Amino acid sequence: MNLYRVIPPPPEVFDLEDPQSHRALVEMYRPDSDSTVRAIMVTTSAGDTVSPDGTSTQLSRGADRALLAALREDADAVIVGASTIRHEVVPLPRHTPLIVLSASGDLRGHQLRSRHAPGERLIVATPAEHHAHLGEALGEVPWEPLLWNPETPVEELVDAVRTRVDGGQILIEGGQKTWEYCAPLTTELLISTTPPPRDHHQGVPPWWPTSLEDWELRSLLTDDDKMLYYRHVAPAAARPPR
Repeated sequence: MNLYRVIPPPPEVFDLEDPQSHRALVEMYRPDSDSTVRAIMVTTSAGDTVSPDGTSTQLSRGADRALLAALREDADAVIVGASTIRHEVVPLPRHTPLIVLSASGDLRGHQLRSRHAPGERLIVATPAEHHAHLGEALGEVPWEPLLWNPETPVEELVDAVRTRVDGGQILIEGGQKTWEYCAPLTTELLISTTPPPRDHHQGVPPWWPTSLEDWELRSLLTDDDKMLYYRHVAPAAARPPR
């Protein structure tokens, strides 16, 4: 599978099966700073992030899963909501800690999958009163608790995650409530869109809480299945204060 850069010029082809080309793609996506919060999603052109079956599986095609895997490996932590791991099979990243947000602490029916890689690490962020119930739901999957109050600002969660993983690059995989909760600190939007987009949003879902004017289009790629891959970056002047 190939990815083709449309913006910025000149055009370039990235062969995801070729290690050198793969490294060049990751380098192109390298964040501007060492404390980036990225939201990554696959959507329809109308901004829907799930298909009628309640998952993103039917939306996913082309190179989007390969791009997600590459960006996961380059992050210091991946954050995902509990609803996502209940509705979709989510493999634990091989080298990057996975942070699951659960306001209720109820992870029964989760579809987390361990590949038994040495670098796997699962951290569950939930209120303290739910910690005792997590072990039963997660079974033999090793995990660590992270104290989190869903009513607190996202800044506190991000600070706690960065302290726990000792790194600043965070990738938000969703679902929608998780993206919206993390939006105040999000500095990059990485959006894979099913073709064809028929609106002026440049891939940004209509429900995203901030204006398109707050972002600059850093890159646009496509692939052999005509998926579109937008990368929007918040200019330094518009970035959330820290």
